Formats: sequence, structure tokens, C-alpha cells
Amino acid sequence: MLKTEDIQVFSTIAKIYRAMQRELNRRLESLNITYLDFLILKATNEGPITMVGLSKRFYVTQSAITSAVDRLESQHLVERKRSLEDRRVVVISITPKGRKVFEEGVKVYKELASEILEGMDGLDEVLVRLNKILERINEIESK
Repeated sequence: MLKTEDIQVFSTIAKIYRAMQRELNRRLESLNITYLDFLILKATNEGPITMVGLSKRFYVTQSAITSAVDRLESQHLVERKRSLEDRRVVVISITPKGRKVFEEGVKVYKELASEILEGMDGLDEVLVRLNKILERINEIESK
């Protein structure tokens, strides 16, 4: 049975995520991308990925991915190609320009993380433990 503290933890995680997402959207405006765009650039920087794969990876609808990829493609940051194995499948790849924008986005992301974690130097062990707990929650959620 869930305790009040358990529900508060999940509520706090959701609030923190929404606040960070809003702030990242605000800061990434200077690069003319959103946080979802940044995530797509990150995923494609790791290698080509399908539209369906992006949708599942980021827990958003396929229409949201389509809109984001349309936006990124119009800026020449990603490109769409049909799979050679299955022409129904669309694969997204990052372009050289997209890679540069992604690298600038990483700087923005790291700057925000630094600001948030500033002054928490003495909490290294707590942060490592918290990260393990959050990763475990994420693993349970993604099953």
C-alpha cells in the first residue's frame, strides 16, 4: 500500500521534470529548438532511429514526433529516409548542422544542470544513491 510520502515523491519528481522542461525550452529557444527537438537530436546523434522508436523512447505520440521532425527537417538538422528493408518505415538521421546544434544544446543542458546542482558538493553520496533510485523507478516504468 502506498504511503503519503511515496505519493509525494512521485509528485515532486513530476514537478521537477515539468520545471526543468519549461526552463530548457526557454533556454533552447536561442538555438531555435525545443526540449523535445533536443531529445530527438540526442537520439539521432547516437544513430539513426525510426519515428516509432522516437515515439516510444520519449513517451509521446507519433503526431508529436512527426511535428518535431518536420520542424527539425525544415531547419536541415535531421533527414528522413525510407528503410531499405521495409519502405513503410521512416528512419531519422542527424545532419552535420544538426550535430552542431545538438552540441550547443548539450552546453545549455550542462549549464542548467550545473546551476541546479551548485552548492551540493558535500552531497555526492546522496546524489549517487538518489540517481540509483531514480534509475530504478525509470526501469520499472519503462517495462
